[in-house]
Order: sequence, then structure tokens, then C-alpha cells
Amino acid sequence: MKQIIFYQKQNGKVPVKEFLNELAIKNPDLNAKILQKIDLLLLDRLWKDEVKYIWDKIYELRIKQSSNISRIFYFTIQNGEIVLLDWIIKKSQKLDNLVIKRIKNYKDDYLKSI
Repeated sequence: MKQIIFYQKQNGKVPVKEFLNELAIKNPDLNAKILQKIDLLLLDRLWKDEVKYIWDKIYELRIKQSSNISRIFYFTIQNGEIVLLDWIIKKSQKLDNLVIKRIKNYKDDYLKSI
């Protein structure tokens, strides 16, 4: 059965969960939309333009609300679990190399821990 797993860094911080908690206070409408998209991700009911393959089996879940363009990076494991790694509020078309490196490190760290 598919389920969502939030990646937890070695220091105990959980990037995506912390983002959602903060967003629930600052922008509850966007937070609700992101939670809805995560539910649709679990059900494989997203439109083609809402998910984009990035590299190394990592995808981005794209959420747009007015001028806010949020991205949540994730990958899936063979048993159907979806691991949410990190997030950004996207300001440009190109993904920053530092973000790419950080997300890849998070994925590698998670895979080492299981």
C-alpha cells in the first residue's frame, strides 16, 4: 500500500513537514492545496504537468497558486512508499545546482538508513 514518508535529517529536522507547518500559519490556502496534491500523488491522480522527472529517480511535485510556485521533491521505493525529501519556492526556470546536490544527498542519506 502506498504511503507518504517524510525524510528526516540526521539532526532530527524534517524539511517538508516543517515547511507545511509554517505554511499552515502563513498561507493556509496554499497549504491546503499542497496537502490535496500530496493526496492525489498517493492516488496517482495528478495531471502530467503537475509532476516532473528531475534526475536519478527524483521527481518534483509542482503546486501553483497565483504567484506562488512550490516544488516538493520526492522519490518512490519499490514497496510504493513515497519519500518527500525537500521543498523550494521556485523563482526561476532553472533549478539551482545547490538545491540539486542537497536533494540528492537527502535521498542517498535516506537510502542508507533503511
